[in-house]
Amino acid sequence: MINWKRSKKMEKNGPIGLIDSGIGGFTVLKELQDRLPNENYLYFGDSMRMPYGERENDEIIFLANAIIRELENRGVKAIVLACNTISSLISELTSRVPLFSVIEAGVQETLNWRKSGLVGLIATTATVKNRGYEREMELWTKDVKYIAQGTCTLGKVINDGNGNLKLLKKNIEEAVEPIILKGIKRGIVIEELLLGCTHFPIVSGTIRQMYPELTLINPANGLVRQLDKHLKEFDYYNTEETAESGSTKILTTGDYDIFERMIKELDLNCDALEMTELKLS
Repeated sequence: MINWKRSKKMEKNGPIGLIDSGIGGFTVLKELQDRLPNENYLYFGDSMRMPYGERENDEIIFLANAIIRELENRGVKAIVLACNTISSLISELTSRVPLFSVIEAGVQETLNWRKSGLVGLIATTATVKNRGYEREMELWTKDVKYIAQGTCTLGKVINDGNGNLKLLKKNIEEAVEPIILKGIKRGIVIEELLLGCTHFPIVSGTIRQMYPELTLINPANGLVRQLDKHLKEFDYYNTEETAESGSTKILTTGDYDIFERMIKELDLNCDALEMTELKLS
């Protein structure tokens, strides 16, 4: 979480914002709704510009800061970066409210499974290039290392959701096999695989079917714990008990039909789904 100063404008009953380039952050939103059901949520998915993982850092920072401003203007009390690509650049972001990084949460989840050795990591090209997980892990320990593999297509295939299982499995294989082979070359059997893109847990069932020997690590679990700890520490839980408590509004810049379908598939609570434009001025 980045440093922040509490603002008088921040209301305890304001929504918690979530940012992603598409539907991937729904996996985080689902965990939040299940475990913090009284909180209000405002989700922003910039599907028009998805995937972020293939964009240059300067553009990702520009877009992320624009979304942050939009959410702040809508009164959020915290923002969850439910996108690993954006989280890998958290030090470059500007916010008046606390930002919670899925990468920091992912590292903490990794350490719950392994205290030393190698862990597999599949992520977007930008997340791997920016070494977000490696840099965060080094703040905690030198004993755990990632074998990372970037994929420029898997997140898009999941986001498009065209039901082509053969194409999905091909992209999963292209992301996971290099990690297993790198481990073998070092004389090590990779046992854990961190899902370093919030889209990936959507197809965790398929990944488990293909690689039953791997334990899949989902950063969303750690992210919920981080946020819950923050709300408790600062006495910032939503204390309002009205019909609107626990409401969720979802904004998308594109792919309305896919958003609508995935809301149903993941059984998300959604009070409003709206198309919106991202103000870039």
